[in-house]
Amino acid sequence: MLMLAMAPAHAADWPMLGGGPERLHQSTDAIAAKGPARQWARSPAGKVQAGVVAGDGMVFVAGSEGGLSVLDARKGNVLWQFEAGGGIVASPALADGLVIVAAKDGSVTALATFDGKRRWQAKPGGSVVAPPAVRDGRVYVASADQFLYALDLQNGKQVWRYRVKDYKYGGNFAGPAVDAARVYVGGKNGELHAVERNGGGLVWQADLGSSLYGAPAVTGDRLYQGAYDRHVYALDAAAGTILWRTELDDWPQGTPVPLGDKVYVCSRSGVLYALNAADGRVAWQMSLDGEVRHSPSVAINRLAMLATLDGRLVGIDLERRRIAWEQKLGGGVFGGPAISDGSVLVATQEGLVSAWR
Repeated sequence: MLMLAMAPAHAADWPMLGGGPERLHQSTDAIAAKGPARQWARSPAGKVQAGVVAGDGMVFVAGSEGGLSVLDARKGNVLWQFEAGGGIVASPALADGLVIVAAKDGSVTALATFDGKRRWQAKPGGSVVAPPAVRDGRVYVASADQFLYALDLQNGKQVWRYRVKDYKYGGNFAGPAVDAARVYVGGKNGELHAVERNGGGLVWQADLGSSLYGAPAVTGDRLYQGAYDRHVYALDAAAGTILWRTELDDWPQGTPVPLGDKVYVCSRSGVLYALNAADGRVAWQMSLDGEVRHSPSVAINRLAMLATLDGRLVGIDLERRRIAWEQKLGGGVFGGPAISDGSVLVATQEGLVSAWR
């Protein structure tokens, strides 16, 4: 039992928004370069705003007006469901045989992944609309009550909390990112905070000047954050110093994706940008001719997955700088696709969940 509890997620899993606590949106799986075929499609959960997550042969889909639906990743049949107060707009998180569900009523619930049995439930603060992150036995939750909470993964007890100071009608709409030393979270007032992962003390605070709705990405000594002022920011992860900022044509969506010497980010208008990681200059850009609301999800063979509000799943060859394939989804997508076990998993806003392989 101890070995099972300490085992890391399988390399092919996508256990939380962005694939992991660093929010890098990258997978070790490859996706078909000529275009995957649809394996199955189901409508189990009602309307969906959150990105799906996947692990241990299961797909986890949060319903914005209901609860969590868990599907078999190979066949698409519903394995179990859980009703959450007020619905769920935050992607769940998987760790150590548990799925962590944060709901709009402020509850944070840990359920056994295989049968949905409740292990614990906590109500640390206000409504939760930002996806939680899990790392090394802790659950990190940003709440609308302007606090970032660290909870014990095994029992839900509060380990510490940190106040993300904001204006009266602000709050935390962006999920935290976590590395080995720090937790990073932004507020609606444009302040980005780095907090000690173990103790919850402030390490640094940076004013980016505009609302932060997406989680940052952290890799090595760099942090990348998109802001409502149409800029992407690169910061020193240890000191919080702004290294560069680049303006896009529209509001950057989701989390910037650092990969090699580039940072990939999509604007709301559907323009995908490749920025030079060193200085933020635009290396190239392309239009998807459709509005986008999430980060690219990138396979190991450098195919980026994006889904548009007009109902297309688009595979982009980042090396050749071209659209490799498109598939029709049957509805627009708000939350980003997951890449798991060689498949692309995606849910439309109306709740149609599909697997492409």
